[in-house]
Amino acid sequence: MKAKEKINKLILILSIILILSILIYIRYISSKETYATDEVVEQPKTLQISNASTIDLEAIIQQNTKQVNNKAEIYEKQEELEYITKYRNNNELYVGQTQVSQEGRNGIQTITMKRTYDNDGNLISEDQVSCVVTKSSINKIIDIGTKIYVEPEKASTTTKESTSTNLSFHMALNKPSGFTAEQFKTALTDSKDVNNIFQNNAEYFYYIEEEYNINGIFVAALGIHESAWGTSKLAKNKYNLFGYGAYDSNPYNGAYSFSSYSESIDLIARVLVKYYINPAGTKIYDGQAASGKYYNGNTLSGVNQKYATDTNWGNAIYSHMQYLYGKISN
Repeated sequence: MKAKEKINKLILILSIILILSILIYIRYISSKETYATDEVVEQPKTLQISNASTIDLEAIIQQNTKQVNNKAEIYEKQEELEYITKYRNNNELYVGQTQVSQEGRNGIQTITMKRTYDNDGNLISEDQVSCVVTKSSINKIIDIGTKIYVEPEKASTTTKESTSTNLSFHMALNKPSGFTAEQFKTALTDSKDVNNIFQNNAEYFYYIEEEYNINGIFVAALGIHESAWGTSKLAKNKYNLFGYGAYDSNPYNGAYSFSSYSESIDLIARVLVKYYINPAGTKIYDGQAASGKYYNGNTLSGVNQKYATDTNWGNAIYSHMQYLYGKISN
């Protein structure tokens, strides 16, 4: 028994003894009361406390000292802090060209967590106590061309016909769609985009194909699905088109805030490339290798297994992809 518990027990025993002593004294005093009469006062009878012999002090002590002593466990974990990509205009580059002027570097954040258990050792709750950045991330900077000229035809440009026929539910998502920046603009200019978010940021879905080797139409479809064409609270208030960081326990407050839509588009592309659509060890961007932590195949059904709890998520994303591909091929 811990010292504190022993002291509490002793105090309680002494309190009970004191109470019993007071009761005995009061009973004794009351029995000695006399009145002004000529009668001979009868001597007091032997005092008895009817239930004194049945009192179980140990039971009383345990009953009164019983309390919920929840056990708390504090622990720390470290997580990578993904860098943010900043895009800036460069009038020395032609429209459609990009150039990395500063490579990004991930930081490290140390998160302090608290687990609370009941008396039986069952986990009651797990909460984040604090989060401290122990190594700052460095932003990646990509220059995008603004110099206008008549762009010559590119031999590698995929035609509308061949691109549309390549659409499949089982297509590899770690390959670019092959669409041009203009075709992305066409696909993402839509009356459903009431705030013109996707239309105004169509070029960034094209750039992520160039930078990270991912299907930009897939990423756009993901954004459309998660933000309801940019009308969600996260999309409007935090520039977060994908609900990134919005865990079920505290979705809005937990979700990342960005300073532009291009940042959220770029980050989700890197997360998908690094963790979901490439097996571990695959060479990816910035000379890095894919983690493959959540890799179950590079298709919609593969990503669905770890990215979303909704089993129909893959079908919903594919429906948006069909719609976007159809706008380009028509």
